[in-house]
Amino acid sequence: MRAALVLYVWSACVMAAELPKTLRLDLQRPIDPRLAKIESGDFGAGEVHVVRAAVEVRAVSGKLKPGDQLVLTGTAWKDARFTFEGRGTAEAPIIIRPEKPGSVSFTGESAVTLHGEHLIVHDLAFVGVTVSKNNEVLFRVGNGVEKPANHCLFNRLRFENCGSTNPADWPKLHLWLMSMRGRGNTVSNSTFSGFKHIGQMLGAAELPKDGLQQLHVLNNRFIDRPHLDNQNGYEILQIGWSGERAAATGSLVQGNTFERCDGENELITLKASDVVVRGNHFIASQGVLCLRTARRVLVQDNVFDGQGRENTGGVRLQGDGHVLIGNTFRDLKKPKDYYAWPISLMAADLETYGVTDQLGGYGRARDILIIRNRFEHCDKRIAAGIYARKEYPLLPKNIIVRENVFVSMSEASAFDFIAADPSGELPKELHDLGNLFQP
Repeated sequence: MRAALVLYVWSACVMAAELPKTLRLDLQRPIDPRLAKIESGDFGAGEVHVVRAAVEVRAVSGKLKPGDQLVLTGTAWKDARFTFEGRGTAEAPIIIRPEKPGSVSFTGESAVTLHGEHLIVHDLAFVGVTVSKNNEVLFRVGNGVEKPANHCLFNRLRFENCGSTNPADWPKLHLWLMSMRGRGNTVSNSTFSGFKHIGQMLGAAELPKDGLQQLHVLNNRFIDRPHLDNQNGYEILQIGWSGERAAATGSLVQGNTFERCDGENELITLKASDVVVRGNHFIASQGVLCLRTARRVLVQDNVFDGQGRENTGGVRLQGDGHVLIGNTFRDLKKPKDYYAWPISLMAADLETYGVTDQLGGYGRARDILIIRNRFEHCDKRIAAGIYARKEYPLLPKNIIVRENVFVSMSEASAFDFIAADPSGELPKELHDLGNLFQP
């Protein structure tokens, strides 16, 4: 119903704006119905296998039947490291949970790897887990290219203050709290907090080889990611990577909260196409949602609330076919550069990223619709053609900005930066229509 409504709104907008591209909402999958069931406490009636330590988990790996439950109990989850394989079905998933709610926390130098199909992992915590090696992953979903995890659900996980206890390690030792490899997976109702290392809270860069990723990131909280230095690699969430040439994913990022996440200027980086980012709250975070090497992304009904903090931003756009609709940009203050504008459109070096074998830095920002958004008390508005130079000569094209509301922003144009263009074409490509400025 929701997808149908969005598709209707998009279709109406395209007709009005005469844009040549369409969003691929048909690539979206429904919310996993097992999420509501597991949230209600219904774990099914399958055989229960109680395990008290990592060695016991390894002993039953690959042996559970569809519908079985792996129930963790006891306190022997310090320095617990194991790989578990399981193959459930859509109707009878294998469930991994604690014996008592909230009773199992991995500590010490723990690390978990899972792969298989139709696994549900519910109510586990990683608290103060320490690392001493580079490129560690605390919870690895999918065990390499040949052993992905497909159609799995990860609900009510908690990652809290994990990493090295030595601050000198934070900018040197790469760490991922959770990494995803596979398709049709969901991460929901989980909390990721107090993360200081270079690396990502949730990494989903590796796309599946046998179908759409269709990752769902739903109703999670990402909290307290401090800024350490100016290295690249402190993102909260990454989907796809540049080498995949803006591949389609059908993934969904919905209902999440990102609060005080300051690791780097790209808070979320999308290096893949056909993603929906809807209904999220970005609170006092010094970073942006970056459509880095992406096409046809729907950004809808999100709130970007800087709460008056400096250098809090909104959305940075590269690529084509994007729609920004119904978002609120509020109290975004004093950006230190164009990256942190409420909305910025970059200059580029490729006409359409991913269409040819040539992999450059950015695809041209073009055929983009920015409609019915609200800007409240922000220091800036929309910047077009940021960082244009010899290496990035392609300026935005066919950018439609219409029916937006600007509150306490006295200028009469939606654009407050337009790159210099000796050809004189760029201003003709920026369609500023029916926008309203209020006191």
